[in-house]
Amino acid sequence: MRTSQDHILTSHVGSLPRPDALIEANRARDAGEATNPGAFEATLSAAVMDVVRYQRELGIDVPGDGEFGKSMAQRVNYGSWWRYSWQRLAGIEPGEQTLYEMAPQRSVPGHIVLTSFGDRRDRTGFAAAYNDPDSGITTGPRPPAPVCVGPLSYAGHDMIRTDIANFKSALAASGVEEGFMTAVAPGSCSRIGNRYYKSEEEFLYACAEAMREEYKAIVEAGIILQLDDPAIAENWDMINPSPASKITKSSRGYGSTRSITRSAGCRRTASASTCAGAAGTARM
Repeated sequence: MRTSQDHILTSHVGSLPRPDALIEANRARDAGEATNPGAFEATLSAAVMDVVRYQRELGIDVPGDGEFGKSMAQRVNYGSWWRYSWQRLAGIEPGEQTLYEMAPQRSVPGHIVLTSFGDRRDRTGFAAAYNDPDSGITTGPRPPAPVCVGPLSYAGHDMIRTDIANFKSALAASGVEEGFMTAVAPGSCSRIGNRYYKSEEEFLYACAEAMREEYKAIVEAGIILQLDDPAIAENWDMINPSPASKITKSSRGYGSTRSITRSAGCRRTASASTCAGAAGTARM
């Protein structure tokens, strides 16, 4: 990585605008209209190649793959960073309600819960803007959130292998030595219905164990792993993919773009709530 007194090292949060060809390819595949898997893979690979090269040309020191492997079939869709995991988990089935239609719920001392999206402060206070599809702040289509109905396991091995292969090829073609890929953190992954696990804590750890397969694949490929959750825990071995991995924490979506890269070691924590957003050992 380049270092000098007159050079500021640069990177970014992760998701980048998809090219029109990839958006259309995703739309056709998601709608069941695609008939040539090879053509889709070629479109995706070319898009990743182009976006890495463009980042290099702009002077980005640590580029990402733009999250292009996470299906986004519209120009504005803020849900792809999380919903992609629904395609990579076994033990879930389609639900009946979106997170906007779910009944509001309130936290009480000692029991913190997330209320429905539609019940949240900003979405209530600025309902006109949030409900305007042309405002630029809508979250795209609102598919029903899945429900966990059995033991969770990771089923996205082929998908993450494709993402890694596309990204590494693009890095090599652009002459870049170091890059990062993103993944959803356990605390975000667990924001779906649960009919199988006995407690929120048990479900959280199950999500961590399942998604750990994706984390491992990324860091074992020599790529920096960036998790979405803004919280940093001192102990996070529930998700630690390897004893000396590089992990980046990004607080995207929470009003900040600070990020931290650390070499990580781990110990087990007794608190699942601490681990819910764990993404590194660094202190802010």
